[in-house]
Amino acid sequence: MPSLLARFAENIYWLGRYLERAENLSRILDINETYARDDAGGPSWRRVLDLYADTERFAANHETIDVHSVVWYYLFDRDNPSSIVNCIDLARENARSVRHLISTEMWTQVNVFRKELSEMRTTKVGVANLSGLCHQVIHGCQSFEGVAEGTFFRGEPWCFYQIGKYIERADQTTRILDMGYDRLSAGEGYSGAWVDWNVLLRSVCGYHAYRSRHPGVSNPHDIATFLLYDTEFPRAAALCVERITSRLQEIERRHMERRKPGVEAKRRELEFLLETGPGRELTPQSLHHYLDQIQIALAALSDEVGRAYFTGR
Repeated sequence: MPSLLARFAENIYWLGRYLERAENLSRILDINETYARDDAGGPSWRRVLDLYADTERFAANHETIDVHSVVWYYLFDRDNPSSIVNCIDLARENARSVRHLISTEMWTQVNVFRKELSEMRTTKVGVANLSGLCHQVIHGCQSFEGVAEGTFFRGEPWCFYQIGKYIERADQTTRILDMGYDRLSAGEGYSGAWVDWNVLLRSVCGYHAYRSRHPGVSNPHDIATFLLYDTEFPRAAALCVERITSRLQEIERRHMERRKPGVEAKRRELEFLLETGPGRELTPQSLHHYLDQIQIALAALSDEVGRAYFTGR
């Protein structure tokens, strides 16, 4: 792939990833705040830091782990490279680099969203308004996605946008499931189990989709397998991998070439993980380890996509 096209492909790929990351990070903050309401020992905000392996970086500039410091760190902290405000800034910069490849409406929407987020930054963050702030971010990301769906030309740039989006979405779905797996596994004797299960499903917009599959009594095993293996739910890991595969195949057809060996190897490893995972034998003890394996496989696939299409190696 020519170097100029490779640079643009990388911009498009990260545009998709950063917007998806911002949306799902908002979902994780929102679900943690919901879980924390019923925690007699106080909000467990360390779990968010642990989920993203940010505990050490966070501790360098913060003395205590509480709702205000952690939420600010992930929403508006410029020193956190993965904060939502930085994700949107980076999404806009990548969009600016490919203005000639995306629609005018997409460019307008990312600028409107960035302005709205800048205005939100002046808001004092607290438990009372956290859910509202998170839903504003989610709405901004979904508005961009809706504009992209309706206006983005289905060419090669679209393929890289989709690959980036679905790699990030699969990764974030596993993190959201990881966030709630301990509560999911609390057992049917736990009086608040049905509330926690519903919160988790609603955090990924999956409540009604799940109910269409399982109209009866909920249980943690069915919820976990739904988010991992369902091939019709848009945020399930299996559907994300299916979409990644389709877009990679489309790129091959456009270039009239075989799939890059490194990319194909990592894609197969990821697909194999989903095909041979715990399945019906899924247990609370195995779930966390399994989710880690999927996240590692997604990161490896992303690295190979970068090497194959963005660096020319």
